[in-house]
Amino acid sequence: MSRFSPHLLLGWALAAMLVLGWTGCDPEGQDIVVEVHAIQWAQPDVPEEGATVVLEEQRLTNGVLNSFFTEIERQTTDATGVVTLTTTRSNVLAIRVRVEQEGCFDEIVELNPEDLWTDGTPNVVDVAVMPQCRVTADIVNDNSPCPGFDVIYKWTPREVAGAASDVRWTCDTDWQAVGYGETENATCYVTGDTWLLHRRFWSCADSTHLDSVFCPMGGVVDLTLD
Repeated sequence: MSRFSPHLLLGWALAAMLVLGWTGCDPEGQDIVVEVHAIQWAQPDVPEEGATVVLEEQRLTNGVLNSFFTEIERQTTDATGVVTLTTTRSNVLAIRVRVEQEGCFDEIVELNPEDLWTDGTPNVVDVAVMPQCRVTADIVNDNSPCPGFDVIYKWTPREVAGAASDVRWTCDTDWQAVGYGETENATCYVTGDTWLLHRRFWSCADSTHLDSVFCPMGGVVDLTLD
């Protein structure tokens, strides 16, 4: 019977370990790559340049969940409107992308970590950045056709055909009343580069006033309704 030297047996063992290492399964990837495409709300084919894109997450640390979102990384979009942000999958319970732009509404996109690729494949997120306009109005009821009666007023933001999403506003769109001799101050934000209709109605007479104002992107509109 032939005998093998210990050195030869050790060499074979090492070779076998290498083969098993090559053919075994690689550990699952842990890096989450988020590729954000920021576009203009009113012109979806146009990239949003100069927007700040922030990747935030909630992570379980030492068995404790941080109830607040923690900023992981931020970048500013260039002329392409695209940025790439990265985090680690381990112990991440929630992820979101926040996009900020001067004169625009903040956009937040919630992501489920369980649905995201961790093999290096970018997770593409499209975000439409919506411009805003601040409307400040004084509703004055001291020169109405109906002395002693309330004036009823209402805001009606117009939808914009072909936009990436619906118009957004913080104005109260229900009918509201201002007593005779009183003045009400109202401030709200609407989507920029859109028209805002406003109506006033006096119940003592068939008297309705309808008008509109253009709200420019990043602008401020001051109105006096009397």
